[in-house]
Amino acid sequence: MKEIKPGFWQSELTEEQAISASIDYSQLRCSDEGDLYWVEQRPDQQGRNLICRYSGGVVTELTADGFSVQSKVHEYGGRSWCLIEERLAFVNAIDQQLYLQSAYKNEKPAQLTKSKLSRFIEPVWDKKRNRLIAVEELHGGKEVINRLVSVDINTGALEVLHQEHDFYTYPEISGTDEYLAFVAWNHPEQPWTSTQLYIAEFDEAGGLFHCEVIAGAMGGESVSQPCFHTEDRLSYISDRSGWWNIYTCSFSGELAHHLNVKADMMPAPWQSGLSSYVVTEDGLVWVEQLHDGAKLKYADKDLTPSGYTQFRSLSVFNGRVFCVAAGPEKLPQVISIAKGDLKVAVISANTSPLCKSECSRPVPMEFGQKDKSYGYFYPAKNSAYHLEAHTPVVVFLHGGPTASTYPVLNLKIQYWTHRGFAVLDLNYRGSSGYGRDYRMALHQKWGEIEVEDIRVSLQQLSKEGKIDPDAIFIRGNSSGGYSALNAMSELDCFAGGASLYGVTDPLSLASATHKFESRYLDWLIGDPERDRARYYELAPVNKAEHISCPVIFFQGELDRVVVPDQTRQMIERLKQKQLTIEAVFFEDEAHGFRKRDNQIKVLKEELGFYQKVMRVNCPGLL
Repeated sequence: MKEIKPGFWQSELTEEQAISASIDYSQLRCSDEGDLYWVEQRPDQQGRNLICRYSGGVVTELTADGFSVQSKVHEYGGRSWCLIEERLAFVNAIDQQLYLQSAYKNEKPAQLTKSKLSRFIEPVWDKKRNRLIAVEELHGGKEVINRLVSVDINTGALEVLHQEHDFYTYPEISGTDEYLAFVAWNHPEQPWTSTQLYIAEFDEAGGLFHCEVIAGAMGGESVSQPCFHTEDRLSYISDRSGWWNIYTCSFSGELAHHLNVKADMMPAPWQSGLSSYVVTEDGLVWVEQLHDGAKLKYADKDLTPSGYTQFRSLSVFNGRVFCVAAGPEKLPQVISIAKGDLKVAVISANTSPLCKSECSRPVPMEFGQKDKSYGYFYPAKNSAYHLEAHTPVVVFLHGGPTASTYPVLNLKIQYWTHRGFAVLDLNYRGSSGYGRDYRMALHQKWGEIEVEDIRVSLQQLSKEGKIDPDAIFIRGNSSGGYSALNAMSELDCFAGGASLYGVTDPLSLASATHKFESRYLDWLIGDPERDRARYYELAPVNKAEHISCPVIFFQGELDRVVVPDQTRQMIERLKQKQLTIEAVFFEDEAHGFRKRDNQIKVLKEELGFYQKVMRVNCPGLL
């Protein structure tokens, strides 16, 4: 065993491997013939998204050079393509327009829409009327407008179908082509706080009538993912019981069935067009999110294959369930599971550069007594080195903040554990996956409640001897960056930290951010006018004098969610204190870093920063 202190271990897992091996998959869909399609994100192609087709054991890339399949509606996007018999329609990332191309071969697509001020998402094919129905986000006016529209497949002409709400998602056409279901909501709500599910009939001209709310009419209920059955039934997910469970009702809204389980059956819908369950001829297939890993269920049967703890983007065909799956030792894969004998076939997969014996496995943990929080602890692990009782730790805070982290193989976490750092991946109160009450605990308490969870979790880990209390680092992206900076200003226990496009001034964010989140701060903190003093008190930029540890910042110059000036202002305040402050700005990145070389640079710079801090401030580790 080599006598090098943890945090300075040499690792065979390079930054390039940690990023390039992290291909992701989403938006699975089976054709009527059984061909499987999905969207594949390629970090080594500057974050480009391609549609792939699996047929006859062969995977074909369908997206032509110069195109990338990505919607930017709500800035976070979501499902951005659909099948139209022998063709497919998709949203192109650069211009946000709809294009048509062959569903079987890679060919140059034909542009369908030419509305320069419009973005599109969630296209679905209206077979009877030979058109697309999609959500349009119209820019260029005083306010951004979201609405349901139809798109003529021959001419690209648009017609508005519904425009009474601030937001729309999940347009779904019945099997008879006579009904349309969709979800809508208004400011200041978010899709995980209060939404309404509509069902409407098509008239002879293709317009909508008898448009009725059949779930969520009373408010205080998050409804999502409608899916028609073969006859007169509609399923959807609602959290009215306290958990995101599946309900089935008639077209009038009369409840017929409820899968009543104390587990969430979907993640927070930051992206549109999720597919967390599917309707089959002989029952539902769904995902149950649990603290120690998700379960895939079918009727009364457990379909969960060994080694997998996350399932998303479900689709079915001929007795097989297709999904994106991952586990503690498995990167995301496209797999199929036979409902009968439970045999698993891997269709497309990442190859991990780390062998299983070198992977640090997540340990589910609970923190606190009455007000519990949850997370996953990854101990430092590298067989070439001796593991000491006390190791430096990096606290990971996810963005959102209404999002979640899962116990699956993440090479960006393994990058740290293989170098001798422990990692605490924390699902502080307000995270999804633990029921509505846990998620709603963040209401009007952002900047406070998660800081308390950070404090309690670190105290517990230190008391249990799992970490070195003198070498605690904290990092967060977006809202996680805000929480990390607030924690550094409130808690005197950090050796250093990192903010990746983190919020520093929520009041400025409320006035400058995009439509989707423009009223989110009302829910998280309070009314920007009435509670102005509270915004001031909870802004990291106004508490910079209380931060006493070194900080490194990473920021995209094209970011419209957290504008670069926020980060610059925070940096200037901290530099006045003569702290060790570093910053890396990317001219070609927006909110979240997609390009391979930039992601590599983040890992290298952050590691080097922490090691430099430990050399200066933590001599006991050397």
